[in-house]
Parts: sequence; C-alpha cells; structure tokens
Amino acid sequence: AQQKARHDDRRGILNEELRSEERKLADLLKEFNNGEPERQGNERNYAKYQERVANMRDNIGRTEKNIQALRREIGSIR
Repeated sequence: AQQKARHDDRRGILNEELRSEERKLADLLKEFNNGEPERQGNERNYAKYQERVANMRDNIGRTEKNIQALRREIGSIR
C-alpha cells in the first residue's frame, strides 16, 4: 500500500510536469508562428532574427523531447 502511494505521488508530480511542458510548447509554437515569428525592434539585421528563430527551434525540439520522456516515465509507473 505504501509503494502504491509512492507511485501515485510520483505519477501526480510527473503529470503536473507534463502539463507544464505542454503549456510551454503551446506558447513556443504560438510565438514561433510556423517558422515566421514577428521581428522585434532590436533585430535590425537579419542575422539576429535568424539566430532568435534558430534558438526558438532548439527550444521547441527540447520541449518536445521532454514531453516524450515524461510520457515514457509515466507509462513505466506500475
């Protein structure tokens, strides 16, 4: 019974982390705007804009991997 309680607690924590990562991904995708985010005032040259877009792609990829890992982890809890 104690082990089941630990698993339930762990599952709850992981589910909360998963929801947080999913919200983060939704925000990143909205800002990314299908690969064409709005240019900011401090991005006068195109290289700065491209650098920010590349960082956004990296963040999106990292967040997607985190979501996959959390789902695997949740699935492995008995």
